Amino acid sequence: MNLEDVVCSCFNITNGMIKDAVDSGATTFEEVQEITGVGTACGICIDDVQRVVDYFATERSQ
Repeated sequence: MNLEDVVCSCFNITNGMIKDAVDSGATTFEEVQEITGVGTACGICIDDVQRVVDYFATERSQ
């Protein structure tokens, strides 16, 4: 997964920023959203962000 890819265009949030939030202890979409603000504007990225959060949370737990 490219950490530079933007997943939330409204706030210019990248996969790497989501990974940083997960690495800081966030394990759910809502926790990542609270840290980054992702998905709080138009909401079109929510499904994509959920997949990225799940990916990094699974990777972190292994």
